[in-house]
Amino acid sequence: MMTPAAEASDLSHERKLMADFVSVAGRRAPLYARFAAGLVDQPDVLAILAQAPRGSRLPVTLFAAIHSLLLADPSEPLTAWYPNLTDTPRGDDPLPTLVEFCRCHRSELTGLVRTRVPQTNEIGRSAVLVLALAGIAAKVGTLSQIDIGASAGLNLLTDRYRYRWGKHSVGVGEIELACRLTGALPPALPPTELPSIVQRVGLDRDPVDITDPDQVRWLEACVWPDQADRFVRLRAALDEALVVRPELVAGDAVADLAAMVSRLDAGHPVITTSWVLNYLPVPQQSAFWKQLNEIGQRQDVSWVAYEAPELTSGLAWPTSLGQQSLSALRVVRWRNGARDDQVLGLGHPHGYWLEWVEGSALTTIATQHL
Repeated sequence: MMTPAAEASDLSHERKLMADFVSVAGRRAPLYARFAAGLVDQPDVLAILAQAPRGSRLPVTLFAAIHSLLLADPSEPLTAWYPNLTDTPRGDDPLPTLVEFCRCHRSELTGLVRTRVPQTNEIGRSAVLVLALAGIAAKVGTLSQIDIGASAGLNLLTDRYRYRWGKHSVGVGEIELACRLTGALPPALPPTELPSIVQRVGLDRDPVDITDPDQVRWLEACVWPDQADRFVRLRAALDEALVVRPELVAGDAVADLAAMVSRLDAGHPVITTSWVLNYLPVPQQSAFWKQLNEIGQRQDVSWVAYEAPELTSGLAWPTSLGQQSLSALRVVRWRNGARDDQVLGLGHPHGYWLEWVEGSALTTIATQHL
């Protein structure tokens, strides 16, 4: 029987979200693909997702909430289908057990989807970001990094990881991040040494306290269970963050950016963003871009972005990339008030591969973004 919440809500939007997510998950997350396909016709469960704020009303929000409860209590029967929680996951239909789990934990799941947003502090993106950071450091020396949407600050540790691009590796960290590079690479890439980062600070609306087990569990829950490698390296990166303790500041990506840059007192300031600006409304994206340009008029600064142009139209991408769904590695440099803007590569959102494209100066930026 349909619950009152489901009866009172038009669930067509949530039903479409689940249907669309089946192809998104595909081979990368077969368990979640099966979940999404089955939940299209489960209004009681869709009604839980409908309680999430519009901006985070995504299948991954509900799936992370379910995952979080399973991490807290691995004895739940649904755990048997999770590759990261059991050595021999079941391969039969999980839908009956999934629906029953959601029925039994409706209150907890509703509370989570109403108050939490996906926190994918994906360190695999550091294998892409570091390519740009190394190129900047080769010209200006030591860096001070501000990471926007820093979450737990794990992408502030780029100089602490070890990287492998094909047969080439650099770094001595215990955590290795691999990225397949294709395309015509410039002679300086892959880098032979990591950039020196002498100051690092993260800016986030709601930073993750890595000493809080509940917050850490949510971060882990946002990793798709089929991708066990991401789960393992996230836990290792959290251990590294407990050693380094990068500074994390609660604040707004636009309103507090200039103050964050002004507080840096060592090294060339570099602002990094990776799959975070898509969570801002387009007008806020435009305001972020305007703020960057205003800062760049006052001092030398660089911005390294790994964002999807299709989802960040407010960032003044060139027309040729406006509908690009791949993640674009973009480097913008302000030197003596002059701006140089280049897209260097297109790649996987989690940094598994990057195709290098010939960097070209982006000379036509819409005036409304200046």
